[in-house]
Amino acid sequence: MNALAIESEFCIEQGFELIDHGDGWATLACDVKSRHSNRHGNAHGGLLAALLDTSMGLATRSGARVDNLGTASLTVNYLKPARGRVVVHAQMRRCGRTLAFCEAEARNTDGDAVATASAVFAVAPIAQ
Repeated sequence: MNALAIESEFCIEQGFELIDHGDGWATLACDVKSRHSNRHGNAHGGLLAALLDTSMGLATRSGARVDNLGTASLTVNYLKPARGRVVVHAQMRRCGRTLAFCEAEARNTDGDAVATASAVFAVAPIAQ
């Protein structure tokens, strides 16, 4: 099995960083640049959604014997505007034969929660 890493070129180009991970969890970060901002100078909601989604996908890959996965459902709750460095911690809650359930929280530099998310992933187990 390959080491856990951000493999999506889109995510790499946005500056997503895998900070740490363990059994069923992952922590990612992204420095919000002007190219990531909306017209108010805050992180675009799409950037936060992608960061939350990616963190939950990596949490699933870190905690389950998953060969492939795809987001089946993603719910994002935006709590307050985000600027600066955003850090997301994601936790896989359950992984079955075909579905995995995850939650994540994004925090700004001051440690304030700026967004939360939950996701369901369609998973394909590693062939044995």
